[in-house]
Amino acid sequence: MKKTLFIFLLSLIVQSSFAQQKSVYSNYLLNEYYYNPAIAGSKRFHIANAGVRNQWVGFEGAPTTMHINYYGSYKNRMKHGYGVSLVSDKTGLMQQTGVFVNYAYHLNLTKKIKVGLGIKPGYLLYDIKLYDAQLADVGDNLLTGNVLATTAFDLSSGLNVYSDKFFVRLSMHQMFGKAIKFTTYNSGLSKHFSAIAGYNYRAKSLPMDSIQKADSIIVKPRFVEKIVLQPSFMVNYVNPIPVQVSLMLKATYNDKIWLGINYRTDDAIGGSVGVFIDSRFSIAYGYDYSYGEIKGYQGGSHEIMLSFITTNKKPSLDKRDEELNNSIFDDNKKRNKNK
Repeated sequence: MKKTLFIFLLSLIVQSSFAQQKSVYSNYLLNEYYYNPAIAGSKRFHIANAGVRNQWVGFEGAPTTMHINYYGSYKNRMKHGYGVSLVSDKTGLMQQTGVFVNYAYHLNLTKKIKVGLGIKPGYLLYDIKLYDAQLADVGDNLLTGNVLATTAFDLSSGLNVYSDKFFVRLSMHQMFGKAIKFTTYNSGLSKHFSAIAGYNYRAKSLPMDSIQKADSIIVKPRFVEKIVLQPSFMVNYVNPIPVQVSLMLKATYNDKIWLGINYRTDDAIGGSVGVFIDSRFSIAYGYDYSYGEIKGYQGGSHEIMLSFITTNKKPSLDKRDEELNNSIFDDNKKRNKNK
């Protein structure tokens, strides 16, 4: 009876914990595939990336999240997207491991705007390593060697409206919820809603009457033209937690290096930096510091992301713009030909 009651109470704790929001990344644009399945196929190349986030360093049992993704489109044509991902979240004694597959379909709205629709089903395994618990009663061997495990099926869907200038993304996660009866934990999953939007602004050179002169030689600040500013925001909601808003401003120079600052309401503020080692491989680092009630017990959160473009050479921003327009033009041409 004692053991049954203990496991029952522990299950309630697990259900309360995992009904919280999905893992939060400071630089949500680095792991955009995590938040929206319609990302797959939106680029004319395949991407493999891996990352880890250590949250609230110094706080015992703090969350740690790791992920591995691979996604792209059929023959890099930006029409039929697909992908696969592995995600692991650990908080204290509890760990969640998920395996997901992905399909997305992209079509043109206008000559410069495309839309992607995606779904991402997955299988989740939750377990609690009871043998790692610190017992108040050393003589109580109730937890020795025990592992509490449970499973669930997940389904995410996403909408991605994008061009070379802007993007608007809507997604819903853990859609199955209580609808699945043959697993042991679907009743503990809460629906999550996310919205992400951003705009790409390319800086321009100064007008001729504002250009500086040195020894009567016109000096044109062409380096300004290589700067792209990207303001963006993300909104997350899961009942009954209040809506959380993340704001980010990212500046990229020459498609090679970027800096970003970010802010999450009632939570944290931080920054990030990234660099392309060559045309295919990039590395990024992010840090944020929680200013909430936990601030006195932790040393901030760290994120590291490695990304590799597995097909073709990474195109420049201008090249991506041209490829996006060409893909839409090809779609229109084929459709008119079939009429």
